[in-house]
Amino acid sequence: MNAPRPLPRILLALCALALIITAWWQVLSLEDGILERQVIRDGVPVTLVLPAKRSGPIPGVVVAHGFAGSGRLMQTWALALADAGMAVALPDLSGHGANRKPLDWWNDPDQFRRDVQSALTELAQQPEVDTGRLALLGHSLGAGAVIAAAREAQPPVQAVVAVSPGPAEVNATHPPNLLLMAGALEGPFRAAAESLLQEAGGEGGRMERGTARDLFIVPGSEHIGVLFSARSHDASVDWLTRVFGLDPPAGAPPSPLLWWVLHLGAVVVLWRALAPLVADPDRRRIDADEATRQGRNQRPLVRAAIASAAATLGLLGIGLGIHLDGIGGIVVGPQFALWLALAGGVWMLLGTRPPLPQWRDLVWGLALLAALVLAFGALGALLWIPWWPPLHRLPYLPVLALLILPWAVALATALQGRGGWRGLGTGLGIALITLVGMGLAAAVVEGMQFLFIVLPLLPAMLALPLLLSRPVQRPWADGIALAGFLGWTLAAMFPLV
Repeated sequence: MNAPRPLPRILLALCALALIITAWWQVLSLEDGILERQVIRDGVPVTLVLPAKRSGPIPGVVVAHGFAGSGRLMQTWALALADAGMAVALPDLSGHGANRKPLDWWNDPDQFRRDVQSALTELAQQPEVDTGRLALLGHSLGAGAVIAAAREAQPPVQAVVAVSPGPAEVNATHPPNLLLMAGALEGPFRAAAESLLQEAGGEGGRMERGTARDLFIVPGSEHIGVLFSARSHDASVDWLTRVFGLDPPAGAPPSPLLWWVLHLGAVVVLWRALAPLVADPDRRRIDADEATRQGRNQRPLVRAAIASAAATLGLLGIGLGIHLDGIGGIVVGPQFALWLALAGGVWMLLGTRPPLPQWRDLVWGLALLAALVLAFGALGALLWIPWWPPLHRLPYLPVLALLILPWAVALATALQGRGGWRGLGTGLGIALITLVGMGLAAAVVEGMQFLFIVLPLLPAMLALPLLLSRPVQRPWADGIALAGFLGWTLAAMFPLV
């Protein structure tokens, strides 16, 4: 195996480093025009985002996230509203993000409405905010929360924007000045928005009377993509500037999420350029040859399919005897991790066993995990993902990661020695098999239905670790990094009960 040439790789790494620095500089420069405050009101953590330049009191908008989201998930939407001259309050709803109150909507369906009201109260008390011009915006679960909160909101609100809503109580006057929104690709939520429009009296009405109604279908967007679409942001800005009597912004700046995407790609390039300079190509060749001789990486798609089917049946059987919804104090995440644990165990029993671990595997695994944290979460924490779990969420991280580890190590073992298009094809095949198997589990296991919404993100979540692991190809190291990455994401994302 030819040794990598250092000079071209170092030059490529320097270019990638320049892009990383540029992305950070661009995102951090957003703070020049924005004031951000962190407060807690009635136990609800609220991030306040206000434009730094303003003349007189400005309108305010509470922006509520959906299930398994957080206030940080709505940050790019908040920046679009702040750029248009509005103050924004981003609450972490009960059980989500940094909110320590458990999710209990089964016994207390009113808790999210109260969370929105708490954020509205805090927003109205900011000296920069005009309490006569307030609005609510919510996505998915948050859409239902803001519609409910608008009925008795104090101070009263002048408009509601409901994005990807479910069933809710609306009529010709409630909520005031209602804009409904849904992605063209999100099926049931689009149908729900269309139904709500008819229940609210259809398109039309007058803004000065609070009876305006409209529906905007966001082209090419599904349930997650609708959050970051410039068309979604523009539609809400246009609606609210008309309600509040503001001048429309001259032109929306490019989404700051583009800098995160650029940063993500640059970190991958940086790692792929430098890792081969310190990895041992001869060891990779020897390990791959040994894996082939012993059959550890043989028939990866067949083994993955059998393991996937067994995991779905196993989880269904466990669910018949144990109530899995909310097991361990967290929603959905444990079932996801347990499915991977079952699939990984079966996959290894079928012969996809890694070599004995070495201390270098731990070192490489931690280095890979650090690269994943830098690529995906470090800058993302400023824009859209609550990547740094608060202290009360940290105990879940090692447990979830350990459950995922067998599957992650089996996956890395199956790909050992497979490079180029062969490795890409195998990785895509396993991702598809996993997607189907977990989708079947979501259909039959109680409490896992939410996975239907986030499953399309799984191939992308797998692609990043696999891209970074290619230069190393140490099954234990790659598995440690992938398990840590997925466990970290689950611990930070899913609500606590």
